[in-house]
Amino acid sequence: MRSIKLVFSVAALTLLTLTSCHKKETVEIDNETQSVVDNAVAEQEFMSMVPAVNSVAIKTKGTGADANRSAGTSALCDSLQIVKGPGVLGDTLWTSPTHVPPTYSLNLTNAACSPIPDSKLREGVLFITFYGRVKTNGSRMKIVMQNYKAANTDPNKKISYQCDSIVVKTVSNNPTTDIRIFNVKIYNGKCVGPTNNWTTLYSTDRTITHNMNTDDISIYGTSNGTNRNNRKFTVEVPQATPLVKKSSCQFISSGILNLTPEGFKTRTVDYTSGTGVGSCDDEATFSVNGNTIAFKLK
Repeated sequence: MRSIKLVFSVAALTLLTLTSCHKKETVEIDNETQSVVDNAVAEQEFMSMVPAVNSVAIKTKGTGADANRSAGTSALCDSLQIVKGPGVLGDTLWTSPTHVPPTYSLNLTNAACSPIPDSKLREGVLFITFYGRVKTNGSRMKIVMQNYKAANTDPNKKISYQCDSIVVKTVSNNPTTDIRIFNVKIYNGKCVGPTNNWTTLYSTDRTITHNMNTDDISIYGTSNGTNRNNRKFTVEVPQATPLVKKSSCQFISSGILNLTPEGFKTRTVDYTSGTGVGSCDDEATFSVNGNTIAFKLK
């Protein structure tokens, strides 16, 4: 009888031990990678909008974007075209009491003068309304996208980018250093797969520093979204480790952010990997639970 009790006790202890190990392993497993990938898809393309629009505004007479350029001076590439038509008004008479904020169009389909020189394939139109001169602190511009698509190299893999609007507010402008700082809010951003096979959502409240000599930008602030599997996530980019995107590169070159998918632990995403700091490559990593996972930027 004693031996039977001993066998039962050993069996129960063994079952308890196995059950405990199984529970522990389940808790430690964290293989949610889609939020990191989908956030990078949105980050890289939406980040390109502000320097592109700011740069072409400088090259377009009448926008008041360049303090050293008068309205009558021609430019090599006047990419912005003022929109006129039924129900559409606007002028560049900034000091007139009857002034109406002008709306310009920027056509990226087979554009002769590409405002984003990173060799990425793009098509569609941006409509930009200026509420004040871009160089003036406190002025705003609203960007609306129409049929906007982009892909790294394959024209059959263009992702569709949509949003209610992108509102850009000039925070500061230093004509000596050619550094311009903006607050950027993206409302109800959306990325749709090449064959409408997936959708992600994305909204931001960010600070962008634009070096107008190099067209490089750095970004910090918050954002949130929903990945293609319908999982929500939040993102924080600390000011101490801003995301950096060079105008000539399709990918984010460096920076560290914290991304938290709903129901999972925060993962630290590091874009400073691959061939080195500030380099142009499609490699990045994220770390969670002491593990570091490499992934490709798209």
